[in-house]
Amino acid sequence: MRNMQTEHERRKKVGNRIILLVIFIAVVLGYIGFVLASHGGPKMLVQSNGNEIGGSFRLNSLGESTVTEGDFHGTWMLVWFFDPRCPKDQCQPVLKSMETAKAALHAKGIRVSALAVSLDMDAVDNDALKDYVIPIAPHVMPFTASPNMLKAMTTEYHAPFEKVGGHYVQAPQIVVMNPDSRYAGMIAADGDADALTAQIQKFAAR
Repeated sequence: MRNMQTEHERRKKVGNRIILLVIFIAVVLGYIGFVLASHGGPKMLVQSNGNEIGGSFRLNSLGESTVTEGDFHGTWMLVWFFDPRCPKDQCQPVLKSMETAKAALHAKGIRVSALAVSLDMDAVDNDALKDYVIPIAPHVMPFTASPNMLKAMTTEYHAPFEKVGGHYVQAPQIVVMNPDSRYAGMIAADGDADALTAQIQKFAAR
């Protein structure tokens, strides 16, 4: 009986050591991944995943939670880059058209996730970003990201990342990714909700 207890304790100790070793390796690998992502350039932060345009990302919601492209899998994803310091008559019509298109497509059974990515997380706080987007486009999701992520993401999504007149230039197009996270196409960000709705319907009918 004594020998059985000793063997059981020995196995328990070995098991605990293995668990601790696995945790240690995971922490080390996670740290290495963080360092590589931070210093390895845009391709380490955003990957195309085989897409001509678009790809992976990590964004911060207004509630400070982190989202990735995988969170929107199964929906048509609209991605538009803008600066909430942009004059309202230039940028808010685009947000409104995304809101209108999302509602119209939902009524037709087409699920859409509309993402509005702020190009400057330092100059505008979450409350200002929320006040700029939500009153006119309550179902368009505003996001922020680190400067490195924004630089990498705008490169992959073919959007400008430059300042003119005190604010970042808004993207001239909305990038559309299909429910399988594959690039579907670009649509002009001109505030035309009917055109946006019709084009996504065409994509969905392919």
